[in-house]
Amino acid sequence: MMVNCKSTQRFFNCSRLTLFVTAFSGFGMVACAAAEPTPLPEGSWGDHGFTQSQRDRIHSVFQQGIDRKAIPGGALLIIHEGEVVLREAFGVADIETNRPFRVDSPCRIASLTKPHTATMLVLLSQQGLLSLNEPVDTYLPEFQGIKVRDEGPAKHAPTIAECLSHTAGFPGNNALKSGRFSVDFDNSLKDTIEDLATQELLAAPGTRYAYSRLGFMTAARVAEVVTNKTFPDLMREVLLLPIGANDATFFPAGEFESRMPVPYERTKQGFKLRVGDPLGKIINPGGSLISTLDDVARLMLLHRNRGEVGGKKLVSAEDLTQMYVPQPGTTGTGYGLGFNIMKKREDGTASRIRHTGAAGTLAVLDFDKDLIFIVLTQVPQQQTLGWRSQLVKAIDQVVSQ
Repeated sequence: MMVNCKSTQRFFNCSRLTLFVTAFSGFGMVACAAAEPTPLPEGSWGDHGFTQSQRDRIHSVFQQGIDRKAIPGGALLIIHEGEVVLREAFGVADIETNRPFRVDSPCRIASLTKPHTATMLVLLSQQGLLSLNEPVDTYLPEFQGIKVRDEGPAKHAPTIAECLSHTAGFPGNNALKSGRFSVDFDNSLKDTIEDLATQELLAAPGTRYAYSRLGFMTAARVAEVVTNKTFPDLMREVLLLPIGANDATFFPAGEFESRMPVPYERTKQGFKLRVGDPLGKIINPGGSLISTLDDVARLMLLHRNRGEVGGKKLVSAEDLTQMYVPQPGTTGTGYGLGFNIMKKREDGTASRIRHTGAAGTLAVLDFDKDLIFIVLTQVPQQQTLGWRSQLVKAIDQVVSQ
């Protein structure tokens, strides 16, 4: 159910109590139904029509990344026609101890967090707590009257959909890292967004694409306000537990944390430890999630299965489909809500979506090939000598034969 609420504070205030009661009743039922995740469906590589030589080809390309010292290690999951047909780990998670990379190694998935956050916002929208097409100042009054640099007052504050498609008008990540635009990233999400709301947009909302964490942070803050819960709690309660991604977390600890691969940078002198985030200590709704191969797969299967989990409908196919529509202001084949659109059919609908992460992560869903594949490594993709592109090509060639 999508709520077509008007952008007036009166409507929001009058409706909010009813929406809270309805939505949180739904939350309770979902959480109870998701106590123990169902194992991912398993299939046979051969029964899906693939040969051993094709499997060896994919294995060889992955191993080449280690042999060429593009990556120390990583893991790969391939799902074909809804069943896991390949799940394998390669190399090491820790160079010093030679600890092997495992298929259940929890990894910093970086910007693969974005599809999770966007999906969570879609679920809140379906439950009636917010509207994706509503300007954020409906929920965050601090954005009222926000201005566009060199243009004056914006015609409207960014919508939630614009926040989730990098078209809100906020500075891109490159501008943030360069120091040309300063935002407080060392306190709470509330503090960061209140600081952001005092500053000017760099473009009118909906007119220009700039890849940025700020939109996802703003959308997440809306979610906190309309539910009176923290973003990490919401992510776990609304999305992760219902889909069975019980291990995914923003707060690794104990044995779980000890299984995480060491993050590295690749340099001319070899691999060196990659430490810290240049943009502060705040939990990043666009990049801080830690997850496993299988738990990322659970998100992708939610989309592949048109909103169903374990035979039960969690979200409508129509609400998910809006995430795969190129948003105004995006470029190339387009960016939807939390997903890059890689290929489109003649009717304009997406046939292939994906997202990458700066930690060396990748998740792809090809609707036409009925294919999902997920790659987790611990080295930024741009440092891996083109290895990941070669792996993607090898997987595509196998499935297309």
